[in-house]
Amino acid sequence: MKTYLDFKANEDGTYTLPPGIYFDLPEHIYHADTALGSTSIKDLASKPCKWQYDRLRPVKEVEPEHLKWGHAWHCRVLEGKAAFEERYAKPPSPKDYPDALNTVDDIKEFLRMHGQKVTGNKPDLMARAKEVDDCPPFFDEILARWHYEHPDYVELTERQVQEIEDAVANMQRDPVLTSVMVAGSLINGAAEMSIIWVDENGIRRKARFDYSLAPMGNRVKSLIVDLKSFTTFKGGSDEEAAIRKVYDMAYDLQVGTYMDGYFAARSLLEQGMVFGDPPPGDYLKNFFHSEGVDWVWVMMRRDNAMIPITLSIDTEDKMFDHAKRVVADALETYRTYMALFGPDQLWTPPPKMPLRLNHTVMPTYNRGIQYEQPNHR
Repeated sequence: MKTYLDFKANEDGTYTLPPGIYFDLPEHIYHADTALGSTSIKDLASKPCKWQYDRLRPVKEVEPEHLKWGHAWHCRVLEGKAAFEERYAKPPSPKDYPDALNTVDDIKEFLRMHGQKVTGNKPDLMARAKEVDDCPPFFDEILARWHYEHPDYVELTERQVQEIEDAVANMQRDPVLTSVMVAGSLINGAAEMSIIWVDENGIRRKARFDYSLAPMGNRVKSLIVDLKSFTTFKGGSDEEAAIRKVYDMAYDLQVGTYMDGYFAARSLLEQGMVFGDPPPGDYLKNFFHSEGVDWVWVMMRRDNAMIPITLSIDTEDKMFDHAKRVVADALETYRTYMALFGPDQLWTPPPKMPLRLNHTVMPTYNRGIQYEQPNHR
């Protein structure tokens, strides 16, 4: 199989990967690729000029808690406990190394015991202590080495780690999910398969399936599992809340654009454009040429005891007819603005005649503005 390891970033840090089906593609490379993903298409459908503004004028922000939690949960379910602990496990603490020298007072006490001077700052004290035979390790160096060995580490609170373990435990009890899970992780499929393709209009696009499952046993359809965590104040039952979340967040648009990638991947597979290590045998052929595809949302409700709600739907259902039209309109909007302004300028809506107002537009009642009236004088 082909490898993507030799692909280099563009000067601005973005990537332009060749069309293909990718496995084990690092998440940051996928997101840095300039192809249009489902989030971009949703934004292009609603606010194309803002999409371009944010692309050209990005604001680096701290990752919101709900996104950090969601990424960690994805890692735990899709990559397994070992990968989760590698990226999110708690760093060592002084209590894990009771014999290590940690504070300045610890180091000074050690030096006094060996008749050494106790003046100077912490680096000076550490250097002096190292000259003493049988000097214990320094916790500062243990922690620095740990961070060096865990460059992608993201810190979670103990509460967040507990919530994620509770979430996967509840998933494991789900009668639908338990058949494709072991030890809190999905099995028998492919995690985070990425597809990059060029559509019939010459637009580079991309999709990244959380988890894909080829037909197996009596199941003749492929499955695409999409993990979503949410909190809500809408909907009575958990199921109603989950369905409402799909509606509010327009998750059907993601299905509409991802299925374009699914069908485009058939041609990519025939051309041998597969990068990384796919599942063995005829997995890809069976996945992309099954009798149909069911989309499965696993909605993890964080505000109600980490309850998983599983929603499944045939991707040929009429529910997606509107989503496909929205995707097509968004892509046409993209083509129009690109033709007018190109990729490196801000986009401006087409000029319009000034909107002429009259008294019927504004309400006649007092809108809460405080002002002096004659009878107050």
